[in-house]
Amino acid sequence: MSDPVRVLVVDDEALVRHALRAFIADDHRVMLVGEAADGSEVVDACKAADPDVVLMDIKMPDVSGVEATRRVLAWNPRCRVVALTTFTTEWRALEVLRAGACGYLVKNSTPDQIIDAVVAAYAGDRVVSPEVQDQFVRAVIEAAESHQDDAPALSDRERRVIELIAKGLSNAEIAAELHYAEGTVKADIRHINHVWGVENRLQIVLRATEIGLIKL
Repeated sequence: MSDPVRVLVVDDEALVRHALRAFIADDHRVMLVGEAADGSEVVDACKAADPDVVLMDIKMPDVSGVEATRRVLAWNPRCRVVALTTFTTEWRALEVLRAGACGYLVKNSTPDQIIDAVVAAYAGDRVVSPEVQDQFVRAVIEAAESHQDDAPALSDRERRVIELIAKGLSNAEIAAELHYAEGTVKADIRHINHVWGVENRLQIVLRATEIGLIKL
């Protein structure tokens, strides 16, 4: 029998960590090796526990799961990160997947689905909850339907915002990178949505890919 997959759980809610601890204890394929209550603790926890897979919450009070994912993979590119969150919007999934996560599950997933995703991630597969997959498909279809041969012109700053969105940065992180207010970032994104006829971050990235502005 192969060794169990070593799992680190990261979530700011103690009840969620308790539930995941129980799920993992019930399955011989996985073994809990550590926990963290915030993204700021993740790298230290990883260094102490040396996990194969990190189950990562996205919304945490100090360091977000997106940034924590980047930090984990900077520490060890071979470590696998599976996001486990309440968010079902496709642009949230895109953010953490662009940051390097190999899976995205919603928290109403069953224990078997969560453990299966951990094992699949360790084996090198990518796992996304069905409801989020459906939104990805719809977004691709909508982007294709709204495609135009000549894309409206954008400013250099707006193009830079799109590049950073594609890298998975949040509005706050984009503002810090570009050294201007978060409100300005939001205004730029609203303008991009308007001139391109799209509605969200995923559609922005898909549209930018179609016209060759970025490469995924």
